[in-house]
Amino acid sequence: MKKLTCISLLTLPVLITASVLPSGIIAAEPAAGFAQAWQDTGRVIDMTQQRQLNRLYGTGYQYYQIQEFANAIPALKRYTELDSTNIDVWYLLATCYVQTRMWDEAEKAFQAILRQAPEETNALQNLAYIYNEKDLDELHLRTYERIVELNPTNSEFVEYLLALYRQRRDEEGMLRLLQGMAERSPEDAGLRRQIADIYGRQGDVTAQARALEEAVEKDPGNALNLELLARLYSDNLHSPADAARIYGRLTVIVPEDPITWRRFGRALRQSGQVDSAIVALERSLELAPDEIRVYSEIAQVLSDRGEYEEAESWIQKALAVNAADAYAYVTWGDILQAKSFAAADEDGTVPYEAKIILETAIEKYRRALELGGLAEVLRQFARQEADKLEPFRRTQAEIFMQRARDRIPPPPLSSVLQNLSEKHSGCGLRWHPSGGVGFHGMSST
Repeated sequence: MKKLTCISLLTLPVLITASVLPSGIIAAEPAAGFAQAWQDTGRVIDMTQQRQLNRLYGTGYQYYQIQEFANAIPALKRYTELDSTNIDVWYLLATCYVQTRMWDEAEKAFQAILRQAPEETNALQNLAYIYNEKDLDELHLRTYERIVELNPTNSEFVEYLLALYRQRRDEEGMLRLLQGMAERSPEDAGLRRQIADIYGRQGDVTAQARALEEAVEKDPGNALNLELLARLYSDNLHSPADAARIYGRLTVIVPEDPITWRRFGRALRQSGQVDSAIVALERSLELAPDEIRVYSEIAQVLSDRGEYEEAESWIQKALAVNAADAYAYVTWGDILQAKSFAAADEDGTVPYEAKIILETAIEKYRRALELGGLAEVLRQFARQEADKLEPFRRTQAEIFMQRARDRIPPPPLSSVLQNLSEKHSGCGLRWHPSGGVGFHGMSST
């Protein structure tokens, strides 16, 4: 795993310049009162031992000042063996270990500090730095979790821990951290957005929508949050009414964006608000007249409203701009299909005239597939719809019978007999209105 640059702040008894420290270690101001070479810990020692401690400290500190860290270590280490309670000396010794890259010894020195002062953030930071150098990733992470626990409002620490979680792809860790931050910053919409992103990666779209709703509530003018929420409702939660609600708010913020108006129109159509959908789509077309796909979308809405001829006129407009617009042909097939089934009998029987329309719909779907340029999902849709309508084609018997009915029908029998009666009137043949034929002076029977 690639190492992050570890944030570390080493509290030392004297100010150490950046040129002395290894990368990642930054010195703080010297501890107050350390110039006395001893720390008042409440521990009682005799003067002889005190003189010995002062001598050891003096030796170690002199070597430390001239940056002979290896030579400083024996005296400082002996000091801690005689008096393990002096935190400042432990810091000085730990620094010498770090400078000589004696990581194990440096780790023990910082742990000695933490046994006496468990909340000593500087020691924890430098211990985390050592774990990072030793590639002890788990200990590095746990140490920074403790640092953030002690300093929850320190943005530098929090961001570093967040980066560690992100590097490890620890979604739960990121979520815990961000939720804690959100509790402390109830008005921060950005944190809610980050939480929503994590829920999205986890596949929890309901929680994602809830977090985005909170983000929108905290920052109602943020167009990106509104867009993300609207698309989530539309694409993942299948809630077109909610999508339309959010897109409606978005059109107020970005009133000149044709894409927003177009998506607003789609959501309105899907939620059954067809009149409003047409208004939104026409507004989109006003803002982007060259976007011919909107012609087809308006046609779809008109088809939903049962205005099939008007819908087809919009398809013709689209094809007048681009005769090879495959999407328009798919939409045309949909319109013809809806028009045909609208004429079906109550029992589902499709009349002959409706079958002719369905055959035309099949041709439109096939034409769309021939043209290409469709997204794969639309190609599959067009293919499925064309195959689905195949059984509704007219049979040869139906075509023959329809053609026979379409011929000029023979005149009625009464008309034929009337003509015969008039033609043969001199032969005594006559036609009776009752339908019989006979001779003059005789009964028709």
